Amino acid sequence: MGFWKNKLHFKIIVLFVGICSSLAVFGYFWAQAADVDEIKFKQTQVQEKLDAINKQIQSFQGQIDVTRKKQASLKNEIFIYDTQIKTTQLSIDAKETQIEEANLQIKELQTQIDRRVAEINKNKQVLKELIVQLNELGDSSFLRLAFGTSNFSSFLDELEYTNTAQDKIYQIVQNIKTVKAKLETEQANLKTEVSKLQELTEQLKATKSGLVAQERDRQNLLDKTRGVEKNYQKLLSSSKDEEANLQKEMEDLDAQVRAKLGNKTITAKKGSLDMPMKGILTQGYGKTGFTALGYNFHNGLDIAAPAGSPIYAAVDGTVNACDTGDASYGNWCTVKHNLKTTTGSVCIITLYGHMRTFKVKAGQAVGQGDVIGYEGNTGNTTRLLYGPDRGYHLHFTVFDCDGFGISPGKYSKTYGPYTVPFGYTYNPRDFLP
Repeated sequence: MGFWKNKLHFKIIVLFVGICSSLAVFGYFWAQAADVDEIKFKQTQVQEKLDAINKQIQSFQGQIDVTRKKQASLKNEIFIYDTQIKTTQLSIDAKETQIEEANLQIKELQTQIDRRVAEINKNKQVLKELIVQLNELGDSSFLRLAFGTSNFSSFLDELEYTNTAQDKIYQIVQNIKTVKAKLETEQANLKTEVSKLQELTEQLKATKSGLVAQERDRQNLLDKTRGVEKNYQKLLSSSKDEEANLQKEMEDLDAQVRAKLGNKTITAKKGSLDMPMKGILTQGYGKTGFTALGYNFHNGLDIAAPAGSPIYAAVDGTVNACDTGDASYGNWCTVKHNLKTTTGSVCIITLYGHMRTFKVKAGQAVGQGDVIGYEGNTGNTTRLLYGPDRGYHLHFTVFDCDGFGISPGKYSKTYGPYTVPFGYTYNPRDFLP
């Protein structure tokens, strides 16, 4: 009688497992589909908002670029400040929107994880019940099972439901493995999203800090000039010699290395380096036509973006050095890379200058796209000559490792301690997409 009771219990459990599994699968996918639709709808709204903000930012940056090319005047300078401040405020809105999107994604992933854990626990409980019942049935030997049936047909029936139960156990174990693999993937995705949220929060903090600095600089300019064009022109004139001296210092150091090494070339592939910052190119490499303003040869690219924008490593490498200062490149970092080319591997060093702050330190390994620091206007940013859009920018240079060095600044009595990275330079656009 005990055998038939176990048999009945076992059949009920198997039937219950089948029904529950079907309902669970249906309920799970129905709930998942509803959640996915909701998250996609919200993400679409967020993306539309971001697109609108970025479109406004591009429009403002275009206005700044046009005004920068006009004759330097107090009116134009204030217009640039005001427009740059609006751009930075929009950038803050964009960061807050991205944070909203990241939080939304984290919430969705956490919901998925909770569901996966519940599903695994439910399957484990059912599996436990099945194993217990199968073990109890196993107490009856194969012979007892055969003699316990009235005919051969019943015997085969007993074997069939026993095999079915074993198949069901196998299916549940496989299901647990599948759900566990999905759980591990979602947990890894959650970790990535949390890291992204932390980075966005840090970027937002840097951008807000940049906005405060821009508003302060605007007021300082008005205080110094008292709102009078004549005073502005005097201020502009007095700064030219200082700007030219600092620029000449950088140019002379680079020129000494170039004279020793002669003409070097790298058969670089387009796209071997990523853009280090999203923004607009405000000055190119070489003789850029700004000799009247102190530039005979510009050894890199200038890229402008809203204050506090993140600056990324152009490719995998190791941080060579970092320093701070009020002259030359201001707050800067250099990263050493072994770059693959069509003729083999070459060693280059990328420079990221005029940063507000940097996040890395010498000897640290960085991957392509890792945040190096945040855009600022430190050092010789020529903000009086070009406007604050030239003040807040990234200076990006590509040096050859051969001949690269770092020199103490010559004008430390005026600007305080600072250092100048120098060497044989290449046009960064030859490496960028």
